[in-house]
Amino acid sequence: MTMDSRRTLEAVAADSALAVGPPLPEDAWMEGGEFLGSPLDEQVIPVTKDHLLRCHVAREALERWLEQREIKGFVGSEQNLYWDQADYRRFLAPDVFVAIGVSSRSRRNYRIWAEGPTPCFVLEFLSVSTRRRDLTVKKAIYERIGIPEYFIHEGEEDEDTDGSRRRGPRIDPPLQGFRLRQRVGGRPRYEPIPARRRARYPAPDVSLGYPSESLGLDVVFSADRDQVRFFDAASDRFVMTRAEAAEAHAEAAESRAEDAERRAEAAESRAAELERLMAEHRS
Repeated sequence: MTMDSRRTLEAVAADSALAVGPPLPEDAWMEGGEFLGSPLDEQVIPVTKDHLLRCHVAREALERWLEQREIKGFVGSEQNLYWDQADYRRFLAPDVFVAIGVSSRSRRNYRIWAEGPTPCFVLEFLSVSTRRRDLTVKKAIYERIGIPEYFIHEGEEDEDTDGSRRRGPRIDPPLQGFRLRQRVGGRPRYEPIPARRRARYPAPDVSLGYPSESLGLDVVFSADRDQVRFFDAASDRFVMTRAEAAEAHAEAAESRAEDAERRAEAAESRAAELERLMAEHRS
């Protein structure tokens, strides 16, 4: 860990206003004094099926993109993120986060001091019961930890699974991004990432996107799906999940089979016509 990273973590740990979870449970898994996890690492917050789907789609797309580009990295979702080795009560569980330069192996949690790299990208899907925390407390913590980019998206749902209802309008635009920028004489602070509203993405329902320097992708908003997608400008294509890629492969195979069938029918028709002409000539 670099000295800058250590100072950042110490600064976060020193700030008593940052998130503090419950005391370490009695059934926590310890090994050589190192915290590994517990059967229930976080408070259970009820979320909608749409929220879970958004997390799943974003994680799968980013995992597949890392694999395709042969980039060493880990994509986490709902895993606890710890930054203070001295106090395991300090943690957050980002909806989706990406850390570059670490193994893609499965983890119960992500401890910055043990892993090395700080996650470079966090995406939170605002739910009715968590939106205020995502917009204030979490944003401040991610800023202090040193997460280079923080994105938020708010879906169209007005009610959470616990009966909570949204107060006030949906954030506008429904997808927003922030990037850490160094300020003269001060610590880095989040600044809004300018949106690419006039970019011509190859989908009629996508007209809003933000360039992610950490990922080398555009983080875009799909209005029809009410989801976050990722666009690779280098290939001029959206990053697909495994399910989407399998569906596209099946459709392409079906299209090739239909083309082959049409060619066979055309060849059979030409052969029949030739045979008819030859029969007329013989007669």
